[in-house]
Amino acid sequence: MKRTIYILTLLLSTALMAQQPTHVPGPQTNTPIDLTSWFDIIVFIVLPLVMVFFYFQWRHQVKKEKEEAKKKEKDS
Repeated sequence: MKRTIYILTLLLSTALMAQQPTHVPGPQTNTPIDLTSWFDIIVFIVLPLVMVFFYFQWRHQVKKEKEEAKKKEKDS
């Protein structure tokens, strides 16, 4: 009985994992980025650069606050 359940589970799980979603874009429907479109330029170039810039600013601020806290702790 356990062996039968195991085999059925194994067969059904592989069949479920093999199904492909129907409304998800695939490689054949993708188009290259159109650099003449302002939307594509903003979304794919400007926003990532802004996010990277703000990430490094945030990390610098966190590092600075830790150093100040360590300095205050050392002085006390």
